[in-house]
Amino acid sequence: MKLDHLVWASRSLDDAVAAFAGMSGVEPMTGGRHVGLGSRNALVDLGDEIYLAIDGPDPEQTLEGNYGATLAALAAPVLSRFAVQTGHLSAAQAVLDRHGFATEIKPGGRTGANGERYEWQTLAVPDRSLGAGMPIIKTWLTPSHPSSEAPSGCRLVSLNVEHPRAEFLRGFYDELGLAVPVTEAEAPRLVADIEGRKGRFVLSAG
Repeated sequence: MKLDHLVWASRSLDDAVAAFAGMSGVEPMTGGRHVGLGSRNALVDLGDEIYLAIDGPDPEQTLEGNYGATLAALAAPVLSRFAVQTGHLSAAQAVLDRHGFATEIKPGGRTGANGERYEWQTLAVPDRSLGAGMPIIKTWLTPSHPSSEAPSGCRLVSLNVEHPRAEFLRGFYDELGLAVPVTEAEAPRLVADIEGRKGRFVLSAG
């Protein structure tokens, strides 16, 4: 199991793209629309087949009771989720089941800016008690990876999960085969240290 991508969520995709370009010196490219979810994104390659997805509401979709509506209500951009990829989705599902997390395997897909189709399966976890500490666990069904079309020039130096249930998460990640450090904190928070063309900077909350 390896890190796949980070999600920087924002109320305005255009504003977030401009902010990231200002920090990094790299202009994110249009990724695609998440039809039915009310969202769209822009992408940046972070090296080692890892990318950053900057998510924002899609003005061409209805924003009611969906992910796009949640994004539109954000006060400031936040590093909200991280995703991991595995070739053994059923094994990961078994780990979550042992810890009492009900899951459902759901299909997903989008068409990239280059016209290429990306399809995947994700473990949907309705229980959000771990907040940002619960990774998005997915398996890619198509051979190409979005990082291959995203602009380069940035590198993920480190990702750290801060969480009040740090000890639990360390054991949980170990069972999943996921090497992501966890530190004790009062509230769940993701902290990504990124090196861009203008030097190093941090993405987190706010």
